Amino acid sequence: MAKFWIIVKQVYKRRVKTKSFLLFFLFPLLIFLLINFIPQIFSSFDSGDKPTKIALLTDDPDYRNAFQQDKKHFRFNEKITTAQAAKQALKQDRIDGFITFQDPQKPVYYSNETAGKSVLQQINQHLTSTKIAIEAKQYKLSQQDLQKILAPVSVDNKLQGNNQLTSSQKEKMSGAVLLLTLIIFLFVISYTNIVSSEIATEKGTRIMEVILSSVSATTHLLAKLTAIILMILTQLGFYLLCIALFIVFGKDIPMLAGFLDQFNGFPSHYLFLNIAFIIFGLLLYIILAALIGSLVPNVETVAQFIYPITILCMVGYWGSIAAAEIPDNLLVVIGSYIPVFSPMMMLARMDLLAASNLDIWLSLGILIVTIALALWLTIKLYRHNLLLYSQDGLWKTWRNSWKYAKMNTRKER
Repeated sequence: MAKFWIIVKQVYKRRVKTKSFLLFFLFPLLIFLLINFIPQIFSSFDSGDKPTKIALLTDDPDYRNAFQQDKKHFRFNEKITTAQAAKQALKQDRIDGFITFQDPQKPVYYSNETAGKSVLQQINQHLTSTKIAIEAKQYKLSQQDLQKILAPVSVDNKLQGNNQLTSSQKEKMSGAVLLLTLIIFLFVISYTNIVSSEIATEKGTRIMEVILSSVSATTHLLAKLTAIILMILTQLGFYLLCIALFIVFGKDIPMLAGFLDQFNGFPSHYLFLNIAFIIFGLLLYIILAALIGSLVPNVETVAQFIYPITILCMVGYWGSIAAAEIPDNLLVVIGSYIPVFSPMMMLARMDLLAASNLDIWLSLGILIVTIALALWLTIKLYRHNLLLYSQDGLWKTWRNSWKYAKMNTRKER
């Protein structure tokens, strides 16, 4: 047991100190921050700190007073009353734009540069509220009557059937699913390469014979896998801590609070199911990567041998994209039960509430059974593969390994 933990500690320390791991450690967090805060950054540039210098080509005091009183957003130039004066002032940059009322129903805002979204929103708000006030006076409506007319209608969305997400929730959850499955895809690609290269490096230097003389092949394999699993748990633990901080402190930030409110009705136990699918999915892939890594003759051929796993992972990711759009599609449903695809495809269907509890647990059960079988097969072949050096490619090497393992099993009997 002491030798087991020595190998675990050695591999874990060596791997977590690499620059590539630290970069990958922070990469998904950076993606999340960029997706959430880029719109806010652009909005801040768009709105600007300075009020917009504006002129109105109208004699109506109601419109002029509306802009004159809003000194936070506008600096109203009351001296400009003609189109010629407005064009001259705009050309000399004394104003940022002016509004004409040739058609009272469709005022036009002229400017040298495209007006920011927030500027147009403020203009529309003032023009609309002023127009409503003018119309109310004409029809002799009281302030109370006007408030009744303008009062918004509140609609509650009560859903029937299995789909318990509103359109807004489904849209946000689809985006979250795509981000989550992208992170899983990156995890699989990264860690399968780490596992296969970790085993292939020692095998390529031909020191495996020395290692196996002091520790059993099973102990060697399980120690390597344990070190990689600890790396995964370290990374996932860091992300869960960030999510917890996001939930606790995000309530005080309006944008984040609105995002969190969309998931109030989401089943709480789905968080643990998400984590379970991620961990078990990664576990299956790293076990398969360990098996393939033991077949690799040297570290230079790792990419060639690991290619089938990359293809399977890509298919699973594409399937999750399809699941985010059409979670009840027959191919998506079938794929969500296939162990190499279910960590992404069933996760997508589950988070969109398109899968029943029976479907989820059945898929997770199949995944766990497959992991057990894959681990048994890997342990069985591993000790023979480590001393097998073949340049025949993956499939021929696999067939030779299987034949060699069966021959040794018969001899042991």
